[in-house]
Amino acid sequence: MNNRNKLIRKYKQTLVGSKEEIFPLLCPVREKEWLQDWDYKMIYSESGYAEKGCIFETNNNYGSYRWIITKHDKDRHEIQFVKIMTDKIIVIIDIDLEGDNKKLTTCNIQYTFIPLGDEASEDMHNENTENVFNKHMKKWEDSLNYFLKHSEMLLD
Repeated sequence: MNNRNKLIRKYKQTLVGSKEEIFPLLCPVREKEWLQDWDYKMIYSESGYAEKGCIFETNNNYGSYRWIITKHDKDRHEIQFVKIMTDKIIVIIDIDLEGDNKKLTTCNIQYTFIPLGDEASEDMHNENTENVFNKHMKKWEDSLNYFLKHSEMLLD
């Protein structure tokens, strides 16, 4: 394995709403309400929603991923997802919400990409340039803000 064995991308979103409104939307089930083209298959959840130990699956242009929620702290408004593409990549997604303003919340997002081999490392760097990552995060931010304002999904 070469020294390009990990990639970290960070993004700060400004969301128009309170932490209490936003945190429940960081859930595979609720995300379907506000993010166009989001789809998932629930594998395990005691409550049916986001919780520590929740496992679900997604498919996209890059392949099939299994996700597990490894942290879900609703009091501190922090969540961590670990997303795995078998034999290719592991992605750790840390999200925390901050701010005391009921109308404005900062959403801190960090993706840690860990490839499982040299070929996966090259693909990871090609597929997750800073520009591509920021564009994805901006779409996510715009979609969530639209939902918070209009209670409906932003459509392209």
